[in-house]
Amino acid sequence: MEENTKKKSGVSRLLEIAGGRRRLLLLSAVLAVLHVLLAIVPYILMYAILKAVITPPVDAGLIKTYIRDGVYAIIAAYALLYASGMASHVAAFNILYELRKKMADKLGRLPLGFINQYNSGALKKIMADDIERIENFIAHSIPDFVKGMTLPLVTLTYLFTVDWQLALASCMPVVLLLILMPIMFSKKRVAEMTNFHRSLEDMNAGIVEFVRAMPVIKIFGHTAVSFDKYSGTVYRFREMVIAWVRTSSPAFGIFISFVSNASLPVLAVGFYLYFQQGLSLSVLLLFLILGVGYIRPLFALSNLGSQISVINHGVKRLDEILFSKEAETVGNETLGKNYRIEFDHVCFSYDGHADALRNVSFTVAPGSITALVGPSGSGKSTAAQLVARFWDIQRGYILIGNQDIRKIKPEELMRHISFVFQDSFMFQQSLYENIRMGMDKSAAEIIAAAKAAQCHDFISRLPDGYQTIWGKDGVHLSGGEQQRIQLARAILKDAPILILDEATAFSDPENEYLIQQAFNQLISNKTVIIIAHRLSTITRCNQIVVMNKGAVAGIGRHEVLLKNCSLYRTMWDAHTRAKSFALTEEQISISTLNTTTG
Repeated sequence: MEENTKKKSGVSRLLEIAGGRRRLLLLSAVLAVLHVLLAIVPYILMYAILKAVITPPVDAGLIKTYIRDGVYAIIAAYALLYASGMASHVAAFNILYELRKKMADKLGRLPLGFINQYNSGALKKIMADDIERIENFIAHSIPDFVKGMTLPLVTLTYLFTVDWQLALASCMPVVLLLILMPIMFSKKRVAEMTNFHRSLEDMNAGIVEFVRAMPVIKIFGHTAVSFDKYSGTVYRFREMVIAWVRTSSPAFGIFISFVSNASLPVLAVGFYLYFQQGLSLSVLLLFLILGVGYIRPLFALSNLGSQISVINHGVKRLDEILFSKEAETVGNETLGKNYRIEFDHVCFSYDGHADALRNVSFTVAPGSITALVGPSGSGKSTAAQLVARFWDIQRGYILIGNQDIRKIKPEELMRHISFVFQDSFMFQQSLYENIRMGMDKSAAEIIAAAKAAQCHDFISRLPDGYQTIWGKDGVHLSGGEQQRIQLARAILKDAPILILDEATAFSDPENEYLIQQAFNQLISNKTVIIIAHRLSTITRCNQIVVMNKGAVAGIGRHEVLLKNCSLYRTMWDAHTRAKSFALTEEQISISTLNTTTG
């Protein structure tokens, strides 16, 4: 997108997003104006009827003509209003579809690490709530705004031609609105609206985390109030809304009170003119009906300030994603058959200040298995994710087959890399589709991958087998079963580069051996990087890279590192002590006694 496009904001940016649908919006606005013009006609005809009735002789034929024309005007006015609403809604739903599609496409082109910057609650609000409000604004507020601006203008113009003094009295609500509008759009209100949306995003994130943590909360007998992140965000949102209402209520209350009693100035001036200057009864009745009735659309305008603030913030949040820097490719190179991975003095920082990786250099030979080990926060997962360009490094190079990964098309890179993460994700669709993941594979290949991943048996026992919908009717899988589904995806994809993040973490002892057997098929003739936490699973790897505080502390095979790397030796000793730990019968008896008498 062009830079000058990015400078636009608010409603002007929204109209730009509308793109080709602006003609429909213009049509909706024109139809709304025509509706307003025809909607006033019955009142003008009513005024003419009153004049004809009050001033004899009464022409019955003329009155019938006025009534007939009034009915025609009402029918035509509401037909135009319907057409205006249809045009705005068709435009809104098309914009909604295109905007969500554009957002999804953009997220697909952004580095995967970018998604981690947003919590799920914030993304849900942007992708669902903010876009939904934009649709509501386009479908309803834009036609209402046109009517709210046109009706008072046309009505007051006509009333001034009838009696300028009563017309001035009828103008007082408009004058009050013009005084209050700057208050509604003040910088303070904009800041409050920004805080409102930020607080709402935090609350959404807290609710999502609370729902996910429900089993743990129930196990420990806690309530929603005790879950600090959830209750804290809810309370902060409540306090922010209360403060916002307190500051906004006085001005809004004055406006609503005055508008609700807008007939009082017209009555006062009207009766004075009626008794003092001989104002005709028909004119007084006209102003009591039309001079007050035009105020109704002003209520829509009174809410427009807060709605525009909502839209401005929503569009701003959308643009934060739409204008985010995509994964750069300085060329369109494709990967060859050489899958050698090389880290050459790689430096990377998440925030631009603290280094997550510092001058990391190591090589993964084609067809070999390399394990990354180290304490928590040492940079193991970061290094593995950088291979797939979750983020772009600041200094150094990451090469695959002597090609800088920044010069390789992202889709080409992803086509050659498979992941099996510790945390698996399931889509609410059939297990068949959860394994296939949109790949052009046959049913036989999918079943073969499921068998290799040791998940064919438990899938076959489900009510509908492979067509069982995950998450429907209480159908869920254990952590180990979900991990095996993820493993089946990787086997089916058959990419030459494989990254495993403790892929047996949730497996029970009975199935861990079977999954390890499946790994033998999965990793055959592949370049593999394993992020390991249990050191016993990587003792036979071709190479082990020991990470510590973002730097490489040692490289070699298991036996070599035990001799030459003190950190690895310490980790191995701790691992073996944990495996051999057991309570004696005496310790168990004492522990049971303490629990009973405690």
